[in-house]
Parts: sequence; C-alpha cells; structure tokens
Amino acid sequence: MKLSDLHDEDNACFKLFNNDTPYTIIRCLKEEDLRSVWLIELPERGLTTLKRWPVTWKLRWKSLFNQSQPQRQLTGAWKLLSVGVNTPQPVTPVYRSGPYFQLEMPYISGTTAFELLKSGSDYSRSGQYLIARELGKIVHRLASSHLRHRDFKLENVVVKPASESQQQPTLWLIDPVGILYCHSLIHAIVYMLDRLAIQPLHEGISVPFSLQIICIRSALGPISGKSRKAFFRMLRKQLKDSIRQTPSND
Repeated sequence: MKLSDLHDEDNACFKLFNNDTPYTIIRCLKEEDLRSVWLIELPERGLTTLKRWPVTWKLRWKSLFNQSQPQRQLTGAWKLLSVGVNTPQPVTPVYRSGPYFQLEMPYISGTTAFELLKSGSDYSRSGQYLIARELGKIVHRLASSHLRHRDFKLENVVVKPASESQQQPTLWLIDPVGILYCHSLIHAIVYMLDRLAIQPLHEGISVPFSLQIICIRSALGPISGKSRKAFFRMLRKQLKDSIRQTPSND
C-alpha cells in the first residue's frame, strides 16, 4: 500500500511540530510504501522538507535502542555537521503525529549530481571538475573522521548553484541515515568511492575518466607510499566485484 492509495496529494494535510504554524503543501517528493517525503512552505522558514514514517511495532522496537530510521536520520545529520560536511540541519526533534513519526528539515534547492551526470547537461568542464573534486574531499573528510557513509551515492548529493553569497556551487548530502563508524581510513575511502560508482554502473552511464581521477586524487589526500598502493589494490578489487554484480542492460 502507498500513501496515494489513502488520499491524493491535493487533499493531504499534516499536524506539524508547531500546531499554530500555517503551511502550504508544494508536492510529494518521494514515497515508498507508507513512508514519504513532502515539500512544504512555512511562512518563517520557507521551503521545508517533511519526512514521515508510519509507526509500526518494528520501528518502535528499534527506537528503544536508538536505531530507528528517524533517529538515525538525526544522529547522521549531526555527525556530518560536526565534521564540516554540508547537510540540512534538523529544525525539530523526531515527533509523533497520529500514526506517523515526523521530522522537519530545511529544503536544499538544486540538482542531484546523478541527474547532472545522467542528463548529460551542458555543465561547464570546470563545474564538473569542481563537483568531482568536492566529492573526493567529502569522502576524505568523513574517512579521516573515522566515518563512512553507507549510502553515499550521487543521487543523495545535491549540487546547490552559486549565488550572491556563495560564489561557487556547493555540495550537500541529503540522506544522512547510513553514517557509520569505521576505524580504517583506507577501507572507508574505498567503500565510499565504490558506492559513488555503483549507481552509474547499474544505469549504464559512462563517467569521464578525467572526473574519476580527480575524485580519487581528492579522496586520497596526502596518503602516499605503501598505503597508497594498498588503496589502489583494494579499490580495483572492489570495483571488479561491483561490475561483476551489475545486471546486464540487454
């Protein structure tokens, strides 16, 4: 069953954290079973993302151990923010609204890195290089902080356009659920670079070799010598395994 089976988008209404706050529903951004993500507009906060999870026995059980998806959304966001990675900062705690848990977060406007790659849009070469370099820097920053992102894919990276206050585009991670501890710097870097490669592989989308090199160099940072050789050995093996597991498009 999906959300749309219960009511259509035009008639949707929510009970927000602050009951007195009026809001306007813009659209449903994503839905999977009864989980959904909505774009709404609030008078003081502007565009806001409202995430909803149905209250189930499994979710409530995981909540006892702080392992439910809503709780991991919060802790993941704070972990990213603590190491200087751009991600929407939660503006409410996780709260109960009827048969749902809800969380309100700022909406980050822009286009995902995957959409830019898939569309083959006329993004400037320097812009592509910037994105590849910044992706690598995020990978290195997380790994250096003993963290790895279990779902670090291009679809979860929003490229926010340059503005008057920000001269260059910035990258934002919009799904911080899978932020885990990882004691090995090399393992964390290999894992996240492999995750970045998986989605284009599955979709049969070619990534320019120059962008791959820039991203890898940026992710490695000052690593050199034996560690660098071990890294490339592990990365080649991991990518071969990913290619082997990729379904054929025939």
